[in-house]
Amino acid sequence: MKAGSLALLVCAAADLVAQSRGVASGGAGMSTARVASPAVVASWMSHASAADGTMTTLLVLWRGTQGWFLKGGHGGGSGAGSSGGFVGRGSYAYQSFSEGGLTFTLEFDHERHTATLLNEEFSLKDTNVVLVDFVDGPGPAVVGSRWIEPGPPAPPAVPGAAPDPIAGVIRRSPELFDYLRCDLGMPDTAMSAMITMVCGLMRPPASR
Repeated sequence: MKAGSLALLVCAAADLVAQSRGVASGGAGMSTARVASPAVVASWMSHASAADGTMTTLLVLWRGTQGWFLKGGHGGGSGAGSSGGFVGRGSYAYQSFSEGGLTFTLEFDHERHTATLLNEEFSLKDTNVVLVDFVDGPGPAVVGSRWIEPGPPAPPAVPGAAPDPIAGVIRRSPELFDYLRCDLGMPDTAMSAMITMVCGLMRPPASR
């Protein structure tokens, strides 16, 4: 496959689900979700608080069986409000996306610095990565959470593209890279080539 075709595939992968930027109550934020490996869709949220200047981020790695995200349509959205589901509190936001015929929703209370997904609440003061498995099985389950020291986003996949915060986190953790299961192949030639390039961008420098 020609390099130009691969570049186009990578650009398409970067926006397979949704990406939005906007001003939430109490600050500005960004959210995105995209395919990260043969078994994982990664969702990302960042929020800069106007009240205290703090930056909170959350990376969630949604893992299922090989190619689970190809089994249905995809889409996504996000929003914010002054109260939302958190009665009496401000800075509520949500991120919702669909892949493989499945829909996932995350809720954020930026005033309390918390995130809620799959009925579990996480403090964004000590958690910035959540691992979810079995998304296309009997039911998705949180199998781990951790703190990865913040750092810069990864360089853009192609010239002119934005820096990649998802790859920036995964490249700093061999454990997270292993969780992606980049060793799995894809039956479709074009998708396999795209996934191989994306996994290469995620690979920690020490393991190259």
